[in-house]
Amino acid sequence: MTSVNNQQIAANYMGAVAHLLSGRPGRDQEFIQKVQVIISGSVPHAIQLLSFAQTVRRTGRPVIWICHSKDAPHVPSIGLVAMVGEQAFTIENCMLHMAAAGDRACLIPDNFKFGAFKFDDDLRLRHMPKAPARTHKSATASMSRAYSRLRDIEAEQRSRGDVFPLPELAKAA
Repeated sequence: MTSVNNQQIAANYMGAVAHLLSGRPGRDQEFIQKVQVIISGSVPHAIQLLSFAQTVRRTGRPVIWICHSKDAPHVPSIGLVAMVGEQAFTIENCMLHMAAAGDRACLIPDNFKFGAFKFDDDLRLRHMPKAPARTHKSATASMSRAYSRLRDIEAEQRSRGDVFPLPELAKAA
């Protein structure tokens, strides 16, 4: 597999993430302009995420760091740097959560104490003070739904032959 193919796979995955978090297909470019999505080979750590805090404070553009490990290839590790009021939150581990009747997934910090983060129709990341689930056990079905939906979106993209443009900054990496 060439690096171009790897880059295209990453771009298509960003398109699937944009669809899942925005609730609609076709918003990948708008999403990438408003959110910095990092597809990485390493799990997000606090020090790495903290390096983005100043930029997030200045721009208001959240950072979502995604890593797929060999141990759990269908459940990515997700880090988040986002503004909540005047403060930049840096969260090492978020989980995807999707209500049964929901049109989009949200991000829930793994301790369930920091609420949840969800994109509105204008793709602004909103903090919800209360998480839609209070424990890992109560969130299991909704998390499974979100991760399954992400895989389904990827499969739908492949079957249609969708090709997503690679974000400009990623081309230089």
